[in-house]
Amino acid sequence: MIVVTGANGSFGRRVAQRLLTTVPAGGIVASVRRPSAAADLAGQGVTVRHGDFDEPATLTEALAGAGTVLLNATNYGTPPRERARQQEAVIQAAVSAGARRVVFTSWSRLEAYRPERVEDYARTEQALATCGLRWTVLRQTYGLAAALARDVRIALTAGVLAAPAGAARTTPAALDDLADATAAVLASDGHDGATYELTGPDAIDWNDLAALASRLTGGQVAYRPTPDAEFRAASVEGGFPEAAVQELLELYAAFRAGWAATPSEDLTRLLGRPATPSLEAVRRVVRDVA
Repeated sequence: MIVVTGANGSFGRRVAQRLLTTVPAGGIVASVRRPSAAADLAGQGVTVRHGDFDEPATLTEALAGAGTVLLNATNYGTPPRERARQQEAVIQAAVSAGARRVVFTSWSRLEAYRPERVEDYARTEQALATCGLRWTVLRQTYGLAAALARDVRIALTAGVLAAPAGAARTTPAALDDLADATAAVLASDGHDGATYELTGPDAIDWNDLAALASRLTGGQVAYRPTPDAEFRAASVEGGFPEAAVQELLELYAAFRAGWAATPSEDLTRLLGRPATPSLEAVRRVVRDVA
């Protein structure tokens, strides 16, 4: 039995839906905080259980009978210390439930990302390695295409793409590709002890994003690298909370330092088909939000 935690979230829901194409519904459990919100999954034959990362007792029940558990750690809005506690609670519940394997969605290129906001992912990877269960780490670029799409959407209105990205390049993957690859790993063997870097197949820069904005508007949108201070002031004036702006600046600093700049072939191998080009992954997010 495969248990998908966080199955009401954007990523977990996609994974559960993709599992339904290859795994009998009776072999899938959706662990969610609000079972009523997963009525559509239940209607397709998926077992829906109450599992809350902040209530360990519910996790033991949610994971009962599990063979494989997806520790879905895409809850990026949670503070790192809390997220670490939540992730370790899932691992402990998996051990208690007698699960054989945990698949963990970690942070991309973890060794190259310095901000403390992701230190919990390294801690959880270490906990997995010593928990006694079989494990697989999927280092995701989940959310990366959405972050870049934000720059494109603002440029559609402003007529210029202004961002403190310098000459950075990056490798966002399409959300559907990430969900497909995760489902493939959950439903198959041969991944024990593996750490996969799930990036897009190619690297793009902010000039490419400006070119995308140009195509979408039918006009000419140029990329203008900006200093951090200018970006902060413009973002706060535009209504972004200070804390959110600081997180964005940390992300841009990581981009400039070379984080997530090198594409991996892992996603294409797991998919068994070519992964979606990185710029197309961003375009899809811009389209879906618009």
